Amino acid sequence: MDWGIARIDNWKDTTGLDLTPLSLAPFIPTAGATLVNPAYTRHHFPYNDNDAVLWDNMEWDQTYCGWVNESATGKNDGGMWAIRVGTAPIYDGVNRDSVWCNARWSPSMIHANCSLNKIENDVVIHNCDTIGGSSGSPIIYQKNKCLFSFWGICFIRDWRKTFQVIGVGHGGGSPTTASSNDFAQQIPTCTQDKQEFSDNVGASVERLRDAPRFAANVAVHRSPSNAFSTTVFAVDSDLNQVAYRARTGVPPQYTGKFAFWKTLRTPYSGAKLTRIAACSADSTGRPQIFVISDNKNIYTRSGLSNGTWGLWSNFGTPGSSAGISDIDAATDVSGNCQLFIVTSQGDVATRTKTSNASWGNWSNVMKGSYQKISSLNYNGVLWLAMIDTNGEIYQSSFDQTGWTTATKLTRPFGISAWRDIDMTWDEHARGFMLAIQNNSVNKLYFMPMYGNQAWSQWRFFDTHLWTPHPDGGIQDAPKMQSITASRWMEDATGTTSPVIFSTGEDGNVYFIEYTRVGTPRWILNWKSFYHESILYE
Repeated sequence: MDWGIARIDNWKDTTGLDLTPLSLAPFIPTAGATLVNPAYTRHHFPYNDNDAVLWDNMEWDQTYCGWVNESATGKNDGGMWAIRVGTAPIYDGVNRDSVWCNARWSPSMIHANCSLNKIENDVVIHNCDTIGGSSGSPIIYQKNKCLFSFWGICFIRDWRKTFQVIGVGHGGGSPTTASSNDFAQQIPTCTQDKQEFSDNVGASVERLRDAPRFAANVAVHRSPSNAFSTTVFAVDSDLNQVAYRARTGVPPQYTGKFAFWKTLRTPYSGAKLTRIAACSADSTGRPQIFVISDNKNIYTRSGLSNGTWGLWSNFGTPGSSAGISDIDAATDVSGNCQLFIVTSQGDVATRTKTSNASWGNWSNVMKGSYQKISSLNYNGVLWLAMIDTNGEIYQSSFDQTGWTTATKLTRPFGISAWRDIDMTWDEHARGFMLAIQNNSVNKLYFMPMYGNQAWSQWRFFDTHLWTPHPDGGIQDAPKMQSITASRWMEDATGTTSPVIFSTGEDGNVYFIEYTRVGTPRWILNWKSFYHESILYE
Protein backbone atom coordinates (compact mmCIF):
# COMPACT_ATOMS: atom_id res chain seq x y z
CA MET A 1 0.00 0.00 0.00
CA ASP A 2 3.06 2.22 0.13
CA TRP A 3 3.06 4.28 -3.07
CA GLY A 4 1.37 7.28 -4.61
CA ILE A 5 1.23 9.56 -7.63
CA ALA A 6 2.73 13.06 -7.62
CA ARG A 7 2.25 15.79 -10.21
CA ILE A 8 5.28 18.00 -10.95
CA ASP A 9 4.17 21.51 -11.89
CA ASN A 10 7.62 22.86 -12.74
CA TRP A 11 10.46 20.61 -13.83
CA LYS A 12 12.96 23.47 -13.54
CA ASP A 13 12.71 25.93 -10.69
CA THR A 14 14.00 29.48 -10.42
CA THR A 15 17.18 28.38 -8.59
CA GLY A 16 18.29 26.24 -11.50
CA LEU A 17 17.22 22.80 -10.30
CA ASP A 18 16.51 20.86 -13.48
CA LEU A 19 14.68 17.57 -13.03
CA THR A 20 14.93 15.10 -15.89
CA PRO A 21 12.18 12.48 -15.71
CA LEU A 22 12.94 8.83 -16.43
CA SER A 23 10.45 7.05 -18.66
CA LEU A 24 8.74 3.85 -17.61
CA ALA A 25 9.70 0.87 -19.76
CA PRO A 26 6.93 -0.10 -22.21
CA PHE A 27 7.80 -3.75 -21.61
CA ILE A 28 9.90 -5.81 -19.21
CA PRO A 29 13.24 -7.08 -20.64
CA THR A 30 14.08 -10.76 -20.65
CA ALA A 31 15.91 -12.52 -17.82
CA GLY A 32 19.62 -11.73 -17.68
CA ALA A 33 19.21 -8.13 -18.85
CA THR A 34 21.69 -5.70 -17.32
CA LEU A 35 20.19 -3.43 -14.67
CA VAL A 36 21.27 -0.36 -12.75
CA ASN A 37 19.99 0.49 -9.27
CA PRO A 38 20.79 3.99 -7.96
CA ALA A 39 19.71 4.46 -4.37
CA TYR A 40 19.78 7.00 -1.58
CA THR A 41 20.79 4.60 1.14
CA ARG A 42 20.87 4.83 4.91
CA HIS A 43 22.29 3.03 7.93
CA HIS A 44 20.53 2.24 11.15
CA PHE A 45 19.95 4.91 13.75
CA PRO A 46 20.51 5.62 16.60
CA TYR A 47 24.19 4.91 16.86
CA ASN A 48 23.62 1.93 19.15
CA ASP A 49 20.37 0.04 18.79
CA ASN A 50 21.29 -2.32 21.62
CA ASP A 51 20.95 -5.55 19.73
CA ALA A 52 23.41 -8.35 19.05
CA VAL A 53 24.35 -6.98 15.63
CA LEU A 54 27.27 -4.57 15.97
CA TRP A 55 28.08 -3.65 12.38
CA ASP A 56 25.40 -0.97 12.22
CA ASN A 57 26.48 0.88 15.36
CA MET A 58 28.12 4.27 15.11
CA GLU A 59 31.61 4.64 16.55
CA TRP A 60 33.41 7.56 18.18
CA ASP A 61 35.92 8.58 15.54
CA GLN A 62 38.93 10.74 16.42
CA THR A 63 40.93 10.14 13.26
CA TYR A 64 38.72 11.67 10.60
CA CYS A 65 36.26 13.66 12.67
CA GLY A 66 38.52 15.39 15.21
CA TRP A 67 37.99 18.84 13.74
CA VAL A 68 34.58 19.38 15.29
CA ASN A 69 34.48 22.26 17.81
CA GLU A 70 32.24 22.37 20.82
CA SER A 71 30.07 25.39 20.18
CA ALA A 72 30.02 26.80 23.73
CA THR A 73 33.76 26.72 24.47
CA GLY A 74 35.23 26.61 20.98
CA LYS A 75 37.34 23.64 22.07
CA ASN A 76 37.96 20.61 19.93
CA ASP A 77 35.87 17.82 21.40
CA GLY A 78 38.27 15.21 20.05
CA GLY A 79 35.89 13.32 17.84
CA MET A 80 32.40 12.67 16.57
CA TRP A 81 29.98 9.84 16.14
CA ALA A 82 30.61 8.26 12.77
CA ILE A 83 29.64 5.20 10.80
CA ARG A 84 31.24 3.53 7.83
CA VAL A 85 29.04 4.01 4.78
CA GLY A 86 29.19 3.25 1.08
CA THR A 87 31.18 5.33 -1.35
CA ALA A 88 29.50 7.13 -4.21
CA PRO A 89 28.75 6.99 -7.00
CA ILE A 90 29.81 3.50 -8.18
CA TYR A 91 30.22 0.40 -6.05
CA ASP A 92 32.35 -1.93 -8.16
CA GLY A 93 32.27 -5.01 -5.96
CA VAL A 94 35.68 -4.25 -4.41
CA ASN A 95 35.83 -0.66 -3.12
CA ARG A 96 33.28 -0.20 -0.44
CA ASP A 97 33.81 1.64 2.84
CA SER A 98 34.70 5.16 3.81
CA VAL A 99 34.04 7.19 6.95
CA TRP A 100 31.40 9.89 7.16
CA CYS A 101 31.15 12.02 10.24
CA ASN A 102 27.85 11.80 12.08
CA ALA A 103 26.43 10.14 9.00
CA ARG A 104 23.13 8.47 8.81
CA TRP A 105 22.41 8.98 5.13
CA SER A 106 24.80 8.07 2.34
CA PRO A 107 24.63 10.43 -0.65
CA SER A 108 24.04 7.55 -3.03
CA MET A 109 25.15 4.16 -4.19
CA ILE A 110 24.75 3.02 -7.76
CA HIS A 111 25.06 -0.65 -8.49
CA ALA A 112 25.81 -0.71 -12.18
CA ASN A 113 26.52 -4.36 -12.92
CA CYS A 114 23.49 -6.24 -11.61
CA SER A 115 20.93 -8.19 -13.62
CA LEU A 116 17.31 -9.27 -13.88
CA ASN A 117 16.42 -12.77 -12.77
CA LYS A 118 12.70 -12.94 -13.54
CA ILE A 119 9.31 -11.33 -13.16
CA GLU A 120 7.01 -13.14 -10.77
CA ASN A 121 3.50 -11.93 -9.89
CA ASP A 122 4.37 -8.49 -11.28
CA VAL A 123 7.43 -8.28 -9.02
CA VAL A 124 10.90 -7.65 -10.44
CA ILE A 125 13.38 -10.11 -8.91
CA HIS A 126 16.99 -8.99 -9.32
CA ASN A 127 20.45 -9.17 -7.73
CA CYS A 128 21.10 -5.44 -7.38
CA ASP A 129 22.55 -4.68 -3.94
CA THR A 130 20.19 -2.85 -1.64
CA ILE A 131 20.30 -1.77 1.97
CA GLY A 132 18.07 0.32 4.20
CA GLY A 133 16.96 3.44 2.36
CA SER A 134 17.09 1.81 -1.06
CA SER A 135 13.33 1.40 -1.00
CA GLY A 136 11.69 3.63 -3.58
CA SER A 137 14.75 3.78 -5.82
CA PRO A 138 14.27 3.03 -9.52
CA ILE A 139 15.38 -0.28 -11.01
CA ILE A 140 16.65 0.83 -14.38
CA TYR A 141 17.14 -1.03 -17.65
CA GLN A 142 19.68 0.26 -20.14
CA LYS A 143 18.25 0.10 -23.62
CA ASN A 144 19.49 1.13 -27.04
CA LYS A 145 17.02 3.59 -28.50
CA CYS A 146 15.67 2.70 -31.93
CA LEU A 147 15.75 5.68 -34.28
CA PHE A 148 14.07 3.96 -37.24
CA SER A 149 12.02 0.78 -37.37
CA PHE A 150 9.78 -0.92 -39.92
CA TRP A 151 7.38 -3.80 -39.26
CA GLY A 152 8.75 -4.10 -35.75
CA ILE A 153 12.38 -4.42 -36.92
CA CYS A 154 14.88 -1.77 -35.83
CA PHE A 155 17.22 -0.69 -38.64
CA ILE A 156 18.94 2.32 -37.04
CA ARG A 157 19.90 2.38 -33.37
CA ASP A 158 21.26 5.09 -31.15
CA TRP A 159 23.97 3.13 -29.35
CA ARG A 160 24.06 5.64 -26.54
CA LYS A 161 22.25 3.87 -23.77
CA THR A 162 18.86 5.19 -22.75
CA PHE A 163 17.46 4.45 -19.33
CA GLN A 164 13.98 3.13 -18.61
CA VAL A 165 12.50 2.23 -15.25
CA ILE A 166 11.23 -1.36 -14.99
CA GLY A 167 10.48 -1.36 -11.26
CA VAL A 168 10.67 0.38 -7.91
CA GLY A 169 12.86 -1.07 -5.14
CA HIS A 170 10.90 -2.47 -2.23
CA GLY A 171 12.46 -5.06 0.06
CA GLY A 172 14.73 -8.02 -0.43
CA GLY A 173 17.07 -10.37 1.34
CA SER A 174 15.95 -13.90 0.54
CA PRO A 175 17.26 -16.28 3.24
CA THR A 176 18.76 -18.56 0.58
CA THR A 177 20.72 -15.89 -1.28
CA ALA A 178 21.28 -13.07 1.20
CA SER A 179 24.96 -14.01 1.58
CA SER A 180 25.68 -12.80 -1.94
CA ASN A 181 26.72 -9.15 -1.88
CA ASP A 182 25.91 -8.91 1.82
CA PHE A 183 25.98 -5.34 3.15
CA ALA A 184 25.07 -6.51 6.63
CA GLN A 185 28.73 -6.55 7.60
CA GLN A 186 31.21 -3.81 8.41
CA ILE A 187 33.53 -5.23 5.77
CA PRO A 188 31.14 -6.72 3.22
CA THR A 189 31.69 -10.16 1.77
CA CYS A 190 31.05 -9.64 -1.90
CA THR A 191 30.78 -12.35 -4.53
CA GLN A 192 30.68 -12.11 -8.29
CA ASP A 193 27.19 -11.22 -9.44
CA LYS A 194 25.36 -14.14 -10.93
CA GLN A 195 21.83 -14.45 -12.16
CA GLU A 196 20.92 -16.91 -9.42
CA PHE A 197 21.95 -14.37 -6.74
CA SER A 198 18.62 -12.63 -6.94
CA ASP A 199 17.96 -11.61 -3.38
CA ASN A 200 16.14 -8.33 -3.92
CA VAL A 201 12.79 -7.37 -5.31
CA GLY A 202 10.78 -4.40 -6.54
CA ALA A 203 7.30 -3.62 -7.76
CA SER A 204 7.11 -3.92 -11.54
CA VAL A 205 6.14 -0.86 -13.59
CA GLU A 206 3.18 -2.91 -14.78
CA ARG A 207 1.50 -1.53 -11.65
CA LEU A 208 2.36 2.07 -12.47
CA ARG A 209 2.67 2.49 -16.22
CA ASP A 210 -0.92 3.38 -17.14
CA ALA A 211 -2.14 4.67 -13.77
CA PRO A 212 -3.74 8.11 -14.23
CA ARG A 213 -1.28 10.88 -13.49
CA PHE A 214 -4.09 13.26 -12.60
CA ALA A 215 -7.57 11.75 -12.43
CA ALA A 216 -10.22 14.40 -13.00
CA ASN A 217 -13.34 12.23 -13.07
CA VAL A 218 -14.34 8.54 -13.03
CA ALA A 219 -17.21 6.38 -14.26
CA VAL A 220 -18.13 2.83 -13.22
CA HIS A 221 -19.50 0.05 -15.41
CA ARG A 222 -18.39 -3.38 -16.66
CA SER A 223 -15.38 -5.00 -18.28
CA PRO A 224 -15.58 -5.67 -22.04
CA SER A 225 -14.27 -9.20 -21.44
CA ASN A 226 -16.56 -10.01 -18.51
CA ALA A 227 -20.04 -8.56 -18.08
CA PHE A 228 -19.96 -9.44 -14.37
CA SER A 229 -16.71 -7.60 -13.60
CA THR A 230 -16.85 -4.10 -12.15
CA THR A 231 -14.64 -1.70 -14.09
CA VAL A 232 -13.61 1.83 -13.19
CA PHE A 233 -12.83 4.31 -15.98
CA ALA A 234 -10.85 7.47 -15.21
CA VAL A 235 -10.12 10.61 -17.20
CA ASP A 236 -6.41 11.38 -16.92
CA SER A 237 -6.42 15.13 -17.47
CA ASP A 238 -2.62 15.23 -17.43
CA LEU A 239 -2.08 12.86 -20.37
CA ASN A 240 -5.63 13.51 -21.67
CA GLN A 241 -6.46 9.86 -22.07
CA VAL A 242 -8.78 7.32 -20.44
CA ALA A 243 -7.45 4.60 -18.14
CA TYR A 244 -9.41 1.72 -16.64
CA ARG A 245 -9.02 -1.24 -14.31
CA ALA A 246 -11.32 -4.23 -13.90
CA ARG A 247 -12.05 -6.76 -11.19
CA THR A 248 -10.41 -10.13 -11.85
CA GLY A 249 -11.55 -13.65 -11.05
CA VAL A 250 -13.72 -16.37 -12.56
CA PRO A 251 -16.30 -15.56 -11.50
CA PRO A 252 -15.37 -12.14 -10.11
CA GLN A 253 -16.19 -11.46 -6.49
CA TYR A 254 -16.39 -8.11 -4.79
CA THR A 255 -13.57 -9.10 -2.43
CA GLY A 256 -11.30 -9.93 -5.39
CA LYS A 257 -8.31 -8.13 -6.81
CA PHE A 258 -8.41 -5.42 -9.46
CA ALA A 259 -6.07 -5.74 -12.41
CA PHE A 260 -3.56 -2.95 -13.00
CA TRP A 261 -4.58 0.20 -14.85
CA LYS A 262 -4.73 -0.07 -18.64
CA THR A 263 -5.00 2.80 -21.10
CA LEU A 264 -7.59 3.45 -23.79
CA ARG A 265 -5.42 6.30 -25.09
CA THR A 266 -6.89 9.55 -26.34
CA PRO A 267 -9.57 10.14 -28.98
CA TYR A 268 -7.16 12.30 -30.97
CA SER A 269 -3.87 14.12 -30.53
CA GLY A 270 -4.29 17.36 -28.65
CA ALA A 271 -7.62 16.46 -27.05
CA LYS A 272 -8.38 18.05 -23.67
CA LEU A 273 -10.58 15.63 -21.70
CA THR A 274 -12.77 16.60 -18.73
CA ARG A 275 -15.82 14.47 -17.80
CA ILE A 276 -16.69 10.81 -18.46
CA ALA A 277 -19.81 8.60 -18.43
CA ALA A 278 -20.49 4.92 -19.11
CA CYS A 279 -23.42 2.63 -19.91
CA SER A 280 -24.18 -0.70 -21.62
CA ALA A 281 -23.50 -0.79 -25.35
CA ASP A 282 -26.02 -3.60 -25.91
CA SER A 283 -28.11 -6.22 -24.13
CA THR A 284 -25.02 -8.26 -23.18
CA GLY A 285 -23.80 -5.47 -20.90
CA ARG A 286 -20.66 -4.60 -22.86
CA PRO A 287 -19.43 -1.13 -21.79
CA GLN A 288 -19.62 2.03 -23.81
CA ILE A 289 -17.83 5.10 -22.50
CA PHE A 290 -18.29 8.77 -23.41
CA VAL A 291 -15.84 11.61 -22.76
CA ILE A 292 -16.08 15.35 -23.22
CA SER A 293 -13.21 16.82 -25.21
CA ASP A 294 -12.26 20.48 -25.46
CA ASN A 295 -15.54 21.35 -23.65
CA LYS A 296 -17.46 20.98 -26.91
CA ASN A 297 -17.14 17.47 -28.37
CA ILE A 298 -18.21 13.98 -27.24
CA TYR A 299 -16.15 10.94 -28.17
CA THR A 300 -17.14 7.36 -27.48
CA ARG A 301 -15.56 3.91 -27.46
CA SER A 302 -17.27 0.54 -26.97
CA GLY A 303 -16.27 -2.92 -25.86
CA LEU A 304 -16.50 -5.54 -28.60
CA SER A 305 -17.99 -9.03 -28.44
CA ASN A 306 -14.50 -10.61 -28.41
CA GLY A 307 -13.56 -8.72 -25.23
CA THR A 308 -11.45 -6.05 -26.96
CA TRP A 309 -12.23 -2.40 -27.67
CA GLY A 310 -13.43 -0.66 -30.79
CA LEU A 311 -11.97 2.61 -32.04
CA TRP A 312 -12.73 6.09 -30.73
CA SER A 313 -15.45 7.90 -32.70
CA ASN A 314 -17.15 11.29 -32.59
CA PHE A 315 -20.58 10.92 -31.00
CA GLY A 316 -21.94 14.25 -32.15
CA THR A 317 -23.61 17.03 -30.16
CA PRO A 318 -26.86 19.02 -30.39
CA GLY A 319 -26.68 21.53 -33.20
CA SER A 320 -27.60 24.39 -30.92
CA SER A 321 -24.89 23.63 -28.37
CA ALA A 322 -21.80 25.82 -28.28
CA GLY A 323 -20.18 23.62 -25.65
CA ILE A 324 -20.68 20.87 -23.05
CA SER A 325 -20.17 21.16 -19.29
CA ASP A 326 -21.08 17.69 -17.99
CA ILE A 327 -22.24 14.24 -19.07
CA ASP A 328 -23.92 11.20 -17.53
CA ALA A 329 -25.69 8.02 -18.68
CA ALA A 330 -28.49 5.79 -17.41
CA THR A 331 -30.70 2.97 -18.60
CA ASP A 332 -34.08 4.14 -19.90
CA VAL A 333 -37.43 2.48 -19.14
CA SER A 334 -36.93 0.17 -22.15
CA GLY A 335 -33.50 -0.98 -21.00
CA ASN A 336 -31.51 1.08 -23.51
CA CYS A 337 -28.63 3.43 -22.81
CA GLN A 338 -29.68 7.07 -22.51
CA LEU A 339 -27.09 9.84 -22.48
CA PHE A 340 -27.59 13.23 -20.83
CA ILE A 341 -25.49 16.36 -21.19
CA VAL A 342 -25.44 19.87 -19.80
CA THR A 343 -24.63 22.41 -22.51
CA SER A 344 -22.51 25.47 -21.97
CA GLN A 345 -25.75 27.50 -22.08
CA GLY A 346 -26.91 25.57 -18.98
CA ASP A 347 -29.58 23.46 -20.74
CA VAL A 348 -30.08 19.69 -20.49
CA ALA A 349 -30.22 17.53 -23.64
CA THR A 350 -30.49 13.78 -24.16
CA ARG A 351 -29.93 11.07 -26.77
CA THR A 352 -31.20 7.49 -26.50
CA LYS A 353 -30.03 4.24 -28.04
CA THR A 354 -32.78 2.72 -30.22
CA SER A 355 -31.05 -0.61 -30.92
CA ASN A 356 -27.70 -2.29 -30.31
CA ALA A 357 -26.28 -0.49 -33.33
CA SER A 358 -28.12 2.82 -33.62
CA TRP A 359 -28.99 5.97 -31.69
CA GLY A 360 -31.88 8.41 -31.96
CA ASN A 361 -31.49 12.13 -32.39
CA TRP A 362 -30.66 14.65 -29.71
CA SER A 363 -33.64 16.22 -27.95
CA ASN A 364 -33.97 18.98 -25.37
CA VAL A 365 -34.99 18.04 -21.82
CA MET A 366 -35.16 21.40 -20.10
CA LYS A 367 -33.67 24.85 -20.07
CA GLY A 368 -31.83 26.30 -17.08
CA SER A 369 -28.48 27.41 -15.80
CA TYR A 370 -27.10 24.01 -14.88
CA GLN A 371 -23.47 22.86 -14.83
CA LYS A 372 -23.50 19.27 -13.40
CA ILE A 373 -25.88 16.36 -14.00
CA SER A 374 -26.57 12.84 -12.71
CA SER A 375 -29.11 10.27 -13.93
CA LEU A 376 -30.52 7.01 -12.53
CA ASN A 377 -33.23 4.51 -13.40
CA TYR A 378 -34.74 3.63 -10.03
CA ASN A 379 -37.85 1.46 -9.70
CA GLY A 380 -38.67 1.98 -13.38
CA VAL A 381 -38.54 5.77 -13.14
CA LEU A 382 -35.82 7.80 -14.82
CA TRP A 383 -34.49 10.50 -12.46
CA LEU A 384 -32.28 13.52 -13.05
CA ALA A 385 -30.39 15.63 -10.53
CA MET A 386 -28.62 18.85 -11.57
CA ILE A 387 -26.45 21.50 -9.94
CA ASP A 388 -26.86 25.03 -11.26
CA THR A 389 -24.37 27.88 -11.41
CA ASN A 390 -25.38 29.01 -7.91
CA GLY A 391 -24.53 25.60 -6.46
CA GLU A 392 -28.20 24.61 -5.93
CA ILE A 393 -29.49 21.07 -6.60
CA TYR A 394 -32.59 20.46 -8.72
CA GLN A 395 -34.40 17.18 -9.43
CA SER A 396 -36.72 16.00 -12.19
CA SER A 397 -38.23 12.70 -13.32
CA PHE A 398 -39.79 11.28 -16.49
CA ASP A 399 -43.47 10.34 -16.34
CA GLN A 400 -46.17 9.62 -18.92
CA THR A 401 -46.40 13.27 -19.91
CA GLY A 402 -42.66 13.91 -20.12
CA TRP A 403 -40.12 15.46 -17.79
CA THR A 404 -41.47 17.07 -14.66
CA THR A 405 -40.60 20.64 -13.78
CA ALA A 406 -37.22 20.82 -12.07
CA THR A 407 -37.63 21.28 -8.32
CA LYS A 408 -34.97 22.89 -6.14
CA LEU A 409 -33.94 20.86 -3.11
CA THR A 410 -33.21 22.29 0.30
CA ARG A 411 -29.65 22.77 1.49
CA PRO A 412 -28.44 21.69 4.94
CA PHE A 413 -27.39 24.45 7.28
CA GLY A 414 -23.82 25.57 6.58
CA ILE A 415 -23.75 24.42 2.93
CA SER A 416 -23.19 27.47 0.74
CA ALA A 417 -22.96 25.60 -2.57
CA TRP A 418 -22.65 22.08 -4.00
CA ARG A 419 -19.70 20.98 -6.15
CA ASP A 420 -20.72 17.61 -7.66
CA ILE A 421 -23.55 15.08 -7.51
CA ASP A 422 -24.37 11.46 -8.33
CA MET A 423 -27.17 8.95 -7.77
CA THR A 424 -26.85 5.24 -7.00
CA TRP A 425 -28.15 2.43 -4.76
CA ASP A 426 -27.55 1.78 -1.09
CA GLU A 427 -26.80 -1.58 0.53
CA HIS A 428 -30.48 -2.55 0.27
CA ALA A 429 -30.67 -1.65 -3.45
CA ARG A 430 -32.62 1.51 -2.66
CA GLY A 431 -31.93 4.69 -4.58
CA PHE A 432 -30.09 7.59 -3.00
CA MET A 433 -28.35 10.79 -4.01
CA LEU A 434 -24.79 11.80 -3.09
CA ALA A 435 -23.38 15.32 -3.08
CA ILE A 436 -20.17 17.08 -2.11
CA GLN A 437 -19.92 20.75 -1.21
CA ASN A 438 -17.53 23.38 -2.48
CA ASN A 439 -15.63 23.91 0.74
CA SER A 440 -13.49 21.05 2.04
CA VAL A 441 -15.02 19.13 4.95
CA ASN A 442 -15.11 15.51 6.05
CA LYS A 443 -18.88 15.18 5.56
CA LEU A 444 -20.24 13.30 2.55
CA TYR A 445 -23.93 14.17 2.18
CA PHE A 446 -26.62 11.83 0.88
CA MET A 447 -30.40 11.89 0.46
CA PRO A 448 -32.72 8.83 0.29
CA MET A 449 -34.95 8.51 -2.78
CA TYR A 450 -37.48 6.31 -1.00
CA GLY A 451 -40.03 6.50 1.80
CA ASN A 452 -42.19 9.37 2.99
CA GLN A 453 -39.30 11.84 3.20
CA ALA A 454 -37.88 11.25 -0.26
CA TRP A 455 -36.06 14.24 -1.72
CA SER A 456 -36.25 16.21 1.50
CA GLN A 457 -33.98 14.83 4.19
CA TRP A 458 -30.22 15.27 3.90
CA ARG A 459 -27.96 13.00 5.94
CA PHE A 460 -24.20 12.65 5.95
CA PHE A 461 -21.31 10.26 6.40
CA ASP A 462 -18.47 11.49 8.56
CA THR A 463 -15.45 10.41 6.52
CA HIS A 464 -11.68 10.61 6.96
CA LEU A 465 -8.56 9.49 5.13
CA TRP A 466 -7.58 5.87 5.70
CA THR A 467 -4.16 5.13 7.18
CA PRO A 468 -2.41 1.73 7.29
CA HIS A 469 -1.18 2.38 10.82
CA PRO A 470 -3.56 1.69 13.71
CA ASP A 471 -1.99 4.56 15.66
CA GLY A 472 -1.95 6.90 12.68
CA GLY A 473 -4.69 9.04 14.16
CA ILE A 474 -7.63 10.65 12.36
CA GLN A 475 -6.73 12.40 9.14
CA ASP A 476 -8.91 14.80 7.18
CA ALA A 477 -10.67 13.49 4.10
CA PRO A 478 -9.25 14.41 0.67
CA LYS A 479 -10.40 17.68 -0.83
CA MET A 480 -12.92 16.06 -3.14
CA GLN A 481 -13.50 17.45 -6.61
CA SER A 482 -15.88 14.87 -8.11
CA ILE A 483 -18.13 12.09 -6.82
CA THR A 484 -19.19 8.87 -8.58
CA ALA A 485 -21.05 5.91 -7.12
CA SER A 486 -22.16 2.48 -8.18
CA ARG A 487 -22.95 -0.90 -6.70
CA TRP A 488 -20.60 -3.82 -7.28
CA MET A 489 -21.76 -5.76 -10.32
CA GLU A 490 -20.27 -9.01 -8.99
CA ASP A 491 -22.72 -9.30 -6.10
CA ALA A 492 -24.86 -12.37 -5.69
CA THR A 493 -28.55 -12.08 -6.49
CA GLY A 494 -30.39 -10.17 -3.79
CA THR A 495 -27.33 -8.39 -2.41
CA THR A 496 -25.65 -5.11 -3.17
CA SER A 497 -22.33 -3.66 -2.01
CA PRO A 498 -22.16 -0.01 -3.01
CA VAL A 499 -18.91 1.78 -3.65
CA ILE A 500 -18.39 5.53 -3.75
CA PHE A 501 -15.48 6.99 -5.71
CA SER A 502 -14.04 10.47 -5.45
CA THR A 503 -11.23 12.32 -7.17
CA GLY A 504 -9.19 14.68 -5.02
CA GLU A 505 -7.47 17.96 -5.76
CA ASP A 506 -4.21 15.97 -5.95
CA GLY A 507 -5.52 13.95 -8.90
CA ASN A 508 -5.82 10.70 -6.93
CA VAL A 509 -8.81 8.37 -7.01
CA TYR A 510 -10.29 7.45 -3.60
CA PHE A 511 -13.11 5.18 -2.52
CA ILE A 512 -15.25 4.13 0.41
CA GLU A 513 -17.47 1.06 0.31
CA TYR A 514 -20.10 -1.05 1.97
CA THR A 515 -18.40 -4.33 2.77
CA ARG A 516 -20.01 -7.69 3.43
CA VAL A 517 -16.75 -9.16 4.76
CA GLY A 518 -17.30 -9.92 8.43
CA THR A 519 -20.05 -7.68 9.78
CA PRO A 520 -21.72 -5.86 6.85
CA ARG A 521 -21.17 -2.14 7.29
CA TRP A 522 -19.94 1.04 5.63
CA ILE A 523 -16.17 1.60 5.72
CA LEU A 524 -16.01 5.39 5.82
CA ASN A 525 -12.29 6.11 5.53
CA TRP A 526 -11.25 7.07 2.01
CA LYS A 527 -8.65 4.70 0.55
CA SER A 528 -6.53 5.32 -2.53
CA PHE A 529 -7.70 3.30 -5.53
CA TYR A 530 -4.23 3.19 -7.08
CA HIS A 531 -3.24 0.07 -5.15
CA GLU A 532 -3.36 -3.30 -6.88
CA SER A 533 -5.60 -4.78 -4.21
CA ILE A 534 -8.19 -3.47 -1.76
CA LEU A 535 -7.94 -4.14 1.95
CA TYR A 536 -11.34 -5.00 3.37
CA GLU A 537 -11.73 -4.52 7.10
